[in-house]
This record gives sequence, C-alpha cells and structure tokens, in this order.
Amino acid sequence: MPEARSLRFVLTLWYSVVLLVALFLFGAAVYIYLQRAQEASLRSDLLEEVDWISRLVDIDRKRIAGGEIEALSDDVERRITDHFLANPRNYIVILESSSGNMLFESGKGEEAHAAAGGIPPGRTAFMTLLDIHGAPVQAAARRDDPFIIQVAYTQGASRAVLGRLLSIFAVLTPVVLFLSVSGGWLMAGIVLRPIRDVSERARNITASNLSGRIPPRAVQDELGELIATINDMIARLEDSFRNIREFSLSIAHELKTPLTILKGESELALAHPLTPGEAQDLASMYLEETSRLSRIVDDLLTLARVESGQMSLAVEPVELHRLLEDIHEDALILASGKQMTVTMDQNDEARLVGDPVRLRQLFRALISNAVRYTDAGGTIRIRSRRLEAEAIVSIEDTGIGIPPESLGKIFERFYRVEEARTRARGGSGLGLALARWIAEAHRGSIDVRSTPGEGSCFTVHLPLAPPA
Repeated sequence: MPEARSLRFVLTLWYSVVLLVALFLFGAAVYIYLQRAQEASLRSDLLEEVDWISRLVDIDRKRIAGGEIEALSDDVERRITDHFLANPRNYIVILESSSGNMLFESGKGEEAHAAAGGIPPGRTAFMTLLDIHGAPVQAAARRDDPFIIQVAYTQGASRAVLGRLLSIFAVLTPVVLFLSVSGGWLMAGIVLRPIRDVSERARNITASNLSGRIPPRAVQDELGELIATINDMIARLEDSFRNIREFSLSIAHELKTPLTILKGESELALAHPLTPGEAQDLASMYLEETSRLSRIVDDLLTLARVESGQMSLAVEPVELHRLLEDIHEDALILASGKQMTVTMDQNDEARLVGDPVRLRQLFRALISNAVRYTDAGGTIRIRSRRLEAEAIVSIEDTGIGIPPESLGKIFERFYRVEEARTRARGGSGLGLALARWIAEAHRGSIDVRSTPGEGSCFTVHLPLAPPA
C-alpha cells in the first residue's frame, strides 16, 4: 500500500528543495566569482607595485651607471617605505641586487625570497608560496638588472573575507529554509483550498443526485478547466444512468409481455382440456413468444460482446447487390401482413469485403424498423447506388417519422423514442445500436433523416472492395 502523503506536503517539499538547491548554487557562484575577482585584483595590484618600484629605482640605476650597487639611496628607500606603510594591504617587499645583496626588505621576506631565482630578465612571474606558518602568499617577481624586485601579499585578509561570506551563508540558509517551508506550506494551502472545495462538492454528487453540478470559476484557469471536465463527466454519467433506467424499463416491458402471455395460456390450458386444434394453436403461440424472447436475449448478448471487445467479423468477399436481393425478399414477407408495398428502385452491382452475416443483420434491422413504424398500406423503398469508392444503400419508408429531438439519439444503446412504447410498434431499442456498430465495424457509417408524420430514410455508406 503506498504511503499516504498530502499534495500540500509534496508541493511544500519540492518548493523547499528547489529553493535550497537554487540558494546553494547561488552561494557557490558568488563564492567562486568573489574568489576569482580577488585573485585577479591582487595580481593587478602586485603588477602595478612592481612597475612602480621599477620606475622608482631608475634613479639609482642611473647613479651607479652599470656598476655594482651596494645600497639604495636614502630618497628611494624613504619613498618605498612611506608608500607601503601608507598602503592598507599587507605587502612584503624585497629588493636585492643581481649579485644577491639585499637592498630593501619589508615584512617577513624569507618566505618570498625563494621566488627570485630563475626569472628571465625583463619578465614578471606570478606564483603562490607558503609562508613559515603554512599560509598562502601570492607573489610577483621581476628581474630588472641590476635589481630583482619582489612584491608579495599574504592572502589571510582575502581568505577572511571569503570565510565571512561562508559564515553569512551558513547563518542565512536555515533562516531562508524555514521561511521557504513556512511560505510554501501557506502558499500550497491557499492554492489547494479551491481544489478541496471542488472535492467536497463532487463528493456530494451521488448516483441519486446526478443533477448537481460544481459551480464554474469566473477565471478560466487550469482549475476552471478541471471543473468543466468534471461537470461534463457528470452530465455523461447522468445521461448513461437515464439511458440505463429507460433500457431497464423497456426490457422489463418487452420481457413481461410474452411471459405474461405464456403464463396465462399455460394456466388456461391446465384448467380446461384442449382439443388437438387448440393444442396446436397454443404450441404455435408458444413458439412465437419464445422466439421473440430469444431475439431479445441474442441482441443483449451481442451488445455485451461488442462493448467488451469480444465481437469480431468473419471477413470475406460480399456481393452486396445479391445480398440486397435477399433482403428485398425478406422485406416482402415482413410487409405482407400489413399490405405494404416494398420496391427495389435501384441496385447497382457492388462488391465489399466484410461479414455477410452481420451485413444481413444490419439491413434486416433497418427493414424491420421500417415495417414496424409504417402503417398498413405504406411504402418502403430500397435503393443501392455505387458512388466512387463506396456503396450507398438507403431504406426509405412512409411511416410515422422520428421527432427532431430524438434523431441524434436513436443509434444510442438502450434508447427508445417515447412514442414507440407500445407492443404493436415497440422493439427492444437494440436493433439500431447494433446496426450502427456493424456499419462502423465495416469502416462505414449510417445516418438518418426524418420528418414526423411523413417517414424516415436510413442511409448506409460502405467502402467498396479494392480492385484485385
């Protein structure tokens, strides 16, 4: 069983994690940037100091005129001392002659003295050394005969700045994390409150109260789309429940009538002896009623297989014009009891690929529907045309027609037109649903046009078989 976690907790957790990661990345970027900026600034300052000393000692270079220098002039030494004493940076300055005589030294120069060897004339070298305490020292050295100039800077102050920055982040991170968790929890609660309201309202809509709806939002945001989707789903459920109730009433009516007849005739037969003729009539009546019950049950089973995806077609070549000739003969037999006229106005030659049994069931359902809803003496016209890559079969009657509000629903499962709920005309409400499924299973379609009081015309479109 999965662990129960509220969406509010998950949103707060993710918000806090993302903010913490962003804060960490920001702090790392600031630290690295500041560290590199300090290193670049220090190198630039060291180079400027070396250049300044190099220009300053030109006075003594001219004074010795190529000879060995033993000491700096008082003026040069004073100016160097005053300059670095006034500079707030912790510089180390070493000035010696090419022969190794120490001319000037400020600070503890022994840790930087090793940087002087091996420098090409006129070149400035940068290096990082360790002082006697193991602290890093950034140094710049230049050989400018007859002098070797070295300026170094202990990086303790820079390291202290970076250390303070880390301390600030260490203090601020828990505070920011606390504020983010609190703010995220509060924000998630505000955002999810409308969803909880929708959940409460949806929970109150039950099978006995499907007419209820969730009030739409004034703003068409994601939650508004969710509410519209839920309301559409409830509307579809309401239609489905209503169709199921109507279907249950229809099936109960269809089953009750033959069962009542069978029961009454059985009681009558048991109460009085029957003559051979009466017994034969009773058996014929039993056969008719049981056949009707069997057709209803078969239609129900077929629809159940269709909905479960278990129904398949036995595909083979079908000569549609020959199949319609058989349908025409069946229609003549069905209509003979009502003195109706059945004509085959047109029957173009057409070849399909499909299930002949299901196609016969499709057209018989349409013919039975036309006969059932056409009064005695009416007319049924069958017409089959071949148009480009499809066959168009229409079955037109002069019956009672279909109300406009029912035209879009008569192919739905379990739907029956209210006016047709009589034993004389009422079917089970399954024939047209099966007819539509058969047409669509053959990659075709079926539609209807009707005028109440004048009749209806059902049209089936079926694709022709591809050329051999």
